[in-house]
Amino acid sequence: MPVTIRHLTHIYDVDTPWEIKALDRIDLIIMEGGVFGLVGEMGSGKSTLATLVAGLENPTYGKITIDGNSPRPGVNVGILFQQPEDFFFEKTLFRDMVSVLKNKGLTQEEIKLQIHSSLDMVGLDHQILDMSPIHLNRGTLRLAAFASVLAMRPKYLILDEPTASLDPHSRNKVIEIINKVSKDVTIIYISHRLQEIAAISDHMAVMEQGRIAFTGIWQDYVRWAVEQNKAGDLPVLNQVMIGLQHQGLDVDPAVNSLELAVEQVLRVKVP
Repeated sequence: MPVTIRHLTHIYDVDTPWEIKALDRIDLIIMEGGVFGLVGEMGSGKSTLATLVAGLENPTYGKITIDGNSPRPGVNVGILFQQPEDFFFEKTLFRDMVSVLKNKGLTQEEIKLQIHSSLDMVGLDHQILDMSPIHLNRGTLRLAAFASVLAMRPKYLILDEPTASLDPHSRNKVIEIINKVSKDVTIIYISHRLQEIAAISDHMAVMEQGRIAFTGIWQDYVRWAVEQNKAGDLPVLNQVMIGLQHQGLDVDPAVNSLELAVEQVLRVKVP
């Protein structure tokens, strides 16, 4: 069953001079399985929506259900905020990961098993559990934080800008792991990077000023963007492909990787 969002409106500082409507009548369904991309500029409302879906706040109006139930943090949904590695405080990584699971009613043996299996899911060596977080690089800590949330075994996992501040190698590694993990956990992937959303998402939604402007698959989004005169918002790769198509070349402007674009250009027949 899906995540169902109905008539969702959220207002900060209600009935004060600082009142802000962050979300305005959101209706959205996120089906189980794969990666759902949520993209929007700063202030579009995507992080507010993530917080509500994660059950960390209650909406001002409207309703969110996950498989027919209310969001239950750490039970049916988990969330990883931006730069989670900044929140490691214990002397060893193992103690930090245990702290996430200590209120789950698990035995010590069950906690160890879930920690070790989650490390396997993200491809980290178990020996790092005995290391201090201050001795690990940012990319490794990002994956360790990912593993900590996976250890709670949520059915849905929200990742808010999961590649922020990472070098290209670490960014690619995180995306690779997300693709792998999405076979077992439904990922809600939040980013302002359209190219990442294109490369990783099965379905996506675009947020603008607290509302859903588009939902669907990447190919349909590219066509929608062109129709709405928003082609300039697309990644440069897609803008180039649109330009080639306008020149009469038989190419798909909705390609989601450089490799696919090169493959199409090489086999095209110039009129």
